[in-house]
Amino acid sequence: MIRAAACLIAAVVATAALAASALADDKVTTKFDPKITASGVVKAYKGPEGAIVVMLEINDGKEMLVHFKKIGGELEGKTLRHLYEDLGEGKKNVYLDHKRGSKPYRTYLASARDNQWEVYLPGTNKHFELSYSESLSDQFKADVPHQGDQTVTHEDPGQGY
Repeated sequence: MIRAAACLIAAVVATAALAASALADDKVTTKFDPKITASGVVKAYKGPEGAIVVMLEINDGKEMLVHFKKIGGELEGKTLRHLYEDLGEGKKNVYLDHKRGSKPYRTYLASARDNQWEVYLPGTNKHFELSYSESLSDQFKADVPHQGDQTVTHEDPGQGY
């Protein structure tokens, strides 16, 4: 078995600053539950030029872990932890809350309309659509050996991806 991603929790903490372009007076105000418990199945999506984005709902569907592979730049191999909201009718958002001075605002990492996901790369103007891949999703699984220790693994059937 080949590890596709190391411990997601450590990566989430290490990459939280990538979530939005930061100005000196910006502050992330998002509060996360200290525990991480998978509440969904791992879903993998294909983007342009071989990019892979893996998503896992956690903590009763209130948060999302998002892992990036073959995307290049600062997000390569990183996993971000964000808040998640399902608005119904195929509308979903993955976001962080911020505050600049006294003004609250949100930054969005991904959103879905009619169940079609689009990712917005933090700190850039780049965004792209994702296509769900059942075969790629089947290659990933969430291992939760201990509460708070979340990993995603990938089984390589020899063809690579």
